[in-house]
Amino acid sequence: MAAARAASLASAYLVATNELMNEWRRRLSEGARPRADAAAWALIDELPAHPIITAPVAAAATRRSKAAIHQAMIQLAECGVLEPLSASKRNRSWEVAGLLPLLESLEAGRAPGDRR
Repeated sequence: MAAARAASLASAYLVATNELMNEWRRRLSEGARPRADAAAWALIDELPAHPIITAPVAAAATRRSKAAIHQAMIQLAECGVLEPLSASKRNRSWEVAGLLPLLESLEAGRAPGDRR
């Protein structure tokens, strides 16, 4: 029974994460409209693994240059995908919009959106 519940939760988390990624892509395409090969698109693919992210982590995850990642993070912040965790421009960390609540529900043993 526990294994079935864990599999069900994992499946619901994956569905919710994919929906969230599609929302991020929609926001980016409607907002910044970067080129098809822009770092912002590659970064979206990496965000589910990094609910809190920094530019060095983003650069390592995407294998893109610092300049490309800087531009990507600005674009993603402007369309509400990344939220800065401090006002400082140096060594800034960003929270990925909507991801921490999904992780919290998974850790609590609830399906995404389940308020129990």
